[in-house]
Amino acid sequence: MKMTRTSLLILAASICITLHGATIAGAATTNPPSASSEPHLGVYRWPNGMTNVDAFAAWLGRPVVWGEDFVGGESWDNVAWPVWWLKAWSAWVHEKPGRRLILAIPLLAGPPDGSGPKQGNTGVNQPVSLEKGAHGEYNPLFKKLAENLVEHQLADTILRPGWEFNGGWYAWRAKGKTREFAEYWRQIVRTMRAVPGTEKLQFCWNPTLGYQDFPAEQAWPGDEFVDLVGLDVYDETWQAGTYPWPASATDAEIEERHKKVWREWTFGSDHGLKFWRDFAAAHHKPLVIPEWGVKLQNTAGQEQHGGLDDAYFVEQMHAFVTDPANRVFFHCYFDVNCNPPKGRHQLSPGVNGTDRTDFPKSAAKFRALFGARK
Repeated sequence: MKMTRTSLLILAASICITLHGATIAGAATTNPPSASSEPHLGVYRWPNGMTNVDAFAAWLGRPVVWGEDFVGGESWDNVAWPVWWLKAWSAWVHEKPGRRLILAIPLLAGPPDGSGPKQGNTGVNQPVSLEKGAHGEYNPLFKKLAENLVEHQLADTILRPGWEFNGGWYAWRAKGKTREFAEYWRQIVRTMRAVPGTEKLQFCWNPTLGYQDFPAEQAWPGDEFVDLVGLDVYDETWQAGTYPWPASATDAEIEERHKKVWREWTFGSDHGLKFWRDFAAAHHKPLVIPEWGVKLQNTAGQEQHGGLDDAYFVEQMHAFVTDPANRVFFHCYFDVNCNPPKGRHQLSPGVNGTDRTDFPKSAAKFRALFGARK
């Protein structure tokens, strides 16, 4: 999603207190769901949000929902030794059969300007770059991450290194450095797959929807280094004649704009869902959607570019992910309300059942479509 999620995660944390083998060709494969099954559903519900994930599952009446989290990029220590995350998530994963962790991993520690981490015990105030990663300078850190995943019995985790690299809001943004990004990715995968016990570890190459700063496929590292093609999808666009709509717009006019956004942007744009579905199929990879959500921009004075309470978007996402032809392996709803300028997405009522949603129609549609069948 646009803007700086890493900084949000750091703040939230403070407030809330693949594969091993002789050759790269030995990488494990991930089979998409069969025609008789739906893809796995996951959710992001704040850092170390195991209780929140369980509440989300209970709201839907589903026995198992996968958990998603983000390792904070404020230090290299977090990247290599994310013990605070791993201990808690390991206990949660092994408490109930069928659970799985999806973990976003920063490629470069520190703020988006690349000046390097300001805290921790490793590389403090040392500038970071994709070029250094491409030369293998950070390999020892990712080796240690793999060892920690094995030690904590999380070696079947799905990793999202350097998510949303085609945007401009993270230190690992790859515009003008696609070769370096791709080589750094290969360095990471080789390094982590060489650690004994990582046979089930999976790597999700994960741009965000749209053209953004450059065509993301230019940073493709090669089929043997990717297990899953991921795409983050939010109901947000700057397309003319869509969002925001005039205050005088009728319900019918708003609905037509929702449909136009789905048709011409979310699904049908040159780097929309259709493009990435076909790209994943061409590379013989399952498609996954590690983040998706409806959108309310809650920054005072900013123009609204989210679709607000858009049940049509939820309906179309359900139709897309459950269509076996699209080969979607899993998808995760981003069920949080963020501080400005990122916006609000939350549908579920939370742990206590009292959290208010800004999207009642979308929440009802989501629960009806993704909830347990009666």
